[in-house]
Amino acid sequence: MSEQNVDVIRRFFRLFDEGRLEDIEAMLSDDFEWIYHGPKSLPWAGTYRGVSGFREFFGIVRGLIEVQECEAYEYLESRDRVLVLGVSRTRILANDARYEAQWMNVFTVRDGLITRYLDLYDTASVVEALSAPRG
Repeated sequence: MSEQNVDVIRRFFRLFDEGRLEDIEAMLSDDFEWIYHGPKSLPWAGTYRGVSGFREFFGIVRGLIEVQECEAYEYLESRDRVLVLGVSRTRILANDARYEAQWMNVFTVRDGLITRYLDLYDTASVVEALSAPRG
């Protein structure tokens, strides 16, 4: 079962890279929960629930950043959890600042659907870029 869970998460990242967020929505359980840790100065930090929460998250970030590269480079599995290590390179739309951030995601998968997404991110680099003067 766990290798199938890794396949689900690999598909999640492939669809994200292709910009196919609506296809990702079909991969989320009814009780899906996305927890993005970060300080209050990070506009999208918080907990998002269900497909509506997924859409809310991307509604916030789309107006603020442009992800230029999102590389998930390691997948580790344990029963119903898949841990993914990665790096993102992103541009801030308001000031053209750029940042590179390491991240770790912990997904919980049940019956082929993603039920939980714990998003741990180098938020200090993001907050610094968001507050940088326009270059």
